[in-house]
Amino acid sequence: MRFAGVVSLGLLACGGASQGAKSSSVVICPAGSLLDPQKQACVAMEGAKPVATDTAETETHVEPVVHRAASLGVDVSCSFEKGWVALMPASEYPKDDEFLMQALIGFAQDPSFWTSQADYKSFEPYAAKPCTATPTHLAASAPGDYYLLAGQEDTFSLRGKYDKNGVRRKIAVTSPTTVSLSPRDLTFTWDCISCPWVVVHGEGGRDLEPFVVLANRRGRSRRGSDVHVVRHVPVAGGLVALRVVEIERERTHLASLVLRANGRRLVATAGALDGGDVELGPRTQVTATYRVPGMNEGFVDVEVEATGYYDPL
Repeated sequence: MRFAGVVSLGLLACGGASQGAKSSSVVICPAGSLLDPQKQACVAMEGAKPVATDTAETETHVEPVVHRAASLGVDVSCSFEKGWVALMPASEYPKDDEFLMQALIGFAQDPSFWTSQADYKSFEPYAAKPCTATPTHLAASAPGDYYLLAGQEDTFSLRGKYDKNGVRRKIAVTSPTTVSLSPRDLTFTWDCISCPWVVVHGEGGRDLEPFVVLANRRGRSRRGSDVHVVRHVPVAGGLVALRVVEIERERTHLASLVLRANGRRLVATAGALDGGDVELGPRTQVTATYRVPGMNEGFVDVEVEATGYYDPL
């Protein structure tokens, strides 16, 4: 490409004489062009290539997009009301699971009570979660065999008995899993998800294993007495100590709690559990002590007789 515009400057020889001096021309090419010596004409330069520069100060750092895998475990949904669900490693499942579901629910509803129970505290990491139509995630610590456990509260008030109110299903968890539970899946029976508990004071400040009373005695029309035998109860200072705990959404009417040992009725020295109606609302408890005749220290088998009923709230 030629540029028509060429600028020439006449220069004088040194000394200022103009005569006989040869003139030389300086050609100035427009920007973006240069002089072709052979053609004595300005020609366009080739397109400049970008020059690498240090952009460390102005470069914007972009984090790589990471697609995270779903957390290992089970996402569970329930199409029935008042559902609870938990996931427990198969190796941790107890041989006696009579009150397991109540404990797992209790860690969510009343942790202060259940964490104080030595026989159940190890299950705290597997506390149940509410199960609704929206999936609930239950994390698995590692691939392996687990028990998927589900329970429905208040089935006694609906059907008049604790029957087919839960799920106990052994599953292999090797990847994120989805499970949907419906009423037809409730084929396992958890005994007494809702009942008042009796806790007998044990050695060294620890409690003996709690047990339920007035199971199935819903409503005044079902008022009656239940008997439970507690072995190897410690006697301290001639006394046996216990408490009755209402940890569910119900109101217990406890007419009496009578203790017998060695064929004799023990006398309550504190509390009013051996006579007079005691009412326990949700998350309440009452304590009592009983004197054991002829014994100051030691152990004794005690027969506990509870009389009363409860009303679901």
